[in-house]
Amino acid sequence: MDWIKVKIDYYSDNLEITKEKLINILSEIGIRQIEVVDYFSNNFLDYDTHFKNKNDVWSMIGYVIDNRFAGLKLNIIDESLKEYSESNNDFIYEIYTEKCSDDDWKNEWKKYFHTVKITDNIVIKPSWDNYEGSSDEIIVEIDPGLAFGTGTHETTALCVEFLEKYGKGKKKLLDVGCGSGILMLIGKKIGIDEVTGIDIDEKVKDVVLENFEKNNIEENFQILIGNLVENIEDKYDIVVSNILVEVLEELLESIEKTLEKDALVIFSGILKEKEEKFLEKTEAHSLKKIDRNEKNGWVSLLFKYIYFH
Repeated sequence: MDWIKVKIDYYSDNLEITKEKLINILSEIGIRQIEVVDYFSNNFLDYDTHFKNKNDVWSMIGYVIDNRFAGLKLNIIDESLKEYSESNNDFIYEIYTEKCSDDDWKNEWKKYFHTVKITDNIVIKPSWDNYEGSSDEIIVEIDPGLAFGTGTHETTALCVEFLEKYGKGKKKLLDVGCGSGILMLIGKKIGIDEVTGIDIDEKVKDVVLENFEKNNIEENFQILIGNLVENIEDKYDIVVSNILVEVLEELLESIEKTLEKDALVIFSGILKEKEEKFLEKTEAHSLKKIDRNEKNGWVSLLFKYIYFH
């Protein structure tokens, strides 16, 4: 698979606030694994024996799949940065792009992606890390170079927290926009009998199969290719979807056909400033909000399907 490496160099009087804004800009077009280079320069010539010089220009690096949508995504990044620059006179930036391969990306990620605890009991680790963990930990092995998400982004972590809290005892899980299959994997590891993932990207199937093989899960899972739930015929007692809020709004129109009575629905990928509008749209459906979680400006919402004859 080929990729486009996107590097943004930027200066701002409020570097931390700007960093969160740029992370959100990249996340909204699906770039969930982001390398942030801040505080200090990586050039050893900038250091002496006593101290490191603070680096006033920070960088952010993400990767876009080099397909027919790549140009659109790069244009969205460019327009979003221009808009932010126009409203913040202190913000200065430059964008660099470079084509690279899957192997290039994997090698880049090995520099800084290591084992991380998503919750007190759920751990995500790449294959190149040795981590034994304790007997009560759930360890999920997944490599970011294989695409689509590692579980470390706030929107995914919020889903994981809800799955851990509410998923035990559920029988069938559906993940809409499953990507790497990370939420499917966690569903299986917390004891959900059957898990199904659906995604519009045909490459997902091989990625999910490889990740399930890494985690020694061989049965009671399936991957479907299709737009949202158009190819879904079964019903589920727990459904999760971690995608752009505009796509979640579209999903609302058809999600009820997939839900058992009293099913739980986890929606994530919602920026805090878009939460109110999304909640207004849920009112037209048989969904009752029962929980909410937030991390760094991202919101995840949990609903119960209130079935009416």
